[in-house]
Amino acid sequence: MQSPEDKRRFPRAVIMLSADIHDSDKRLAVEVVDLTVHGIAFKLDRSLSVGEEILVDIHASEAIRHNELKAEVLRCDPLKDRTAPHYLAAAKFIDVNDEYLMDSLALVHGKQGRP
Repeated sequence: MQSPEDKRRFPRAVIMLSADIHDSDKRLAVEVVDLTVHGIAFKLDRSLSVGEEILVDIHASEAIRHNELKAEVLRCDPLKDRTAPHYLAAAKFIDVNDEYLMDSLALVHGKQGRP
């Protein structure tokens, strides 16, 4: 039986990156855990609903350019090792642009820095 990671079409890039998400209520700062070409995992201090559409505002860094991408929340699970309420969420991007594709492909294939 294959693990979920074996079923992925693209590997993950673990990266220290800051981002904000905009949901129906407000803008929230999140801690990016990893990126793929088609999605993102991040930590945040409140729960999101599965299926909810969000806007992910990725801050520019040495590895990736600033980008705003629409995404759909796939899961949002509480983290039990924290004293304050924290969650680990995963979302798939609904529509990615060429700039993000180029940067994320370079990241998942281990190339440092933006083109």
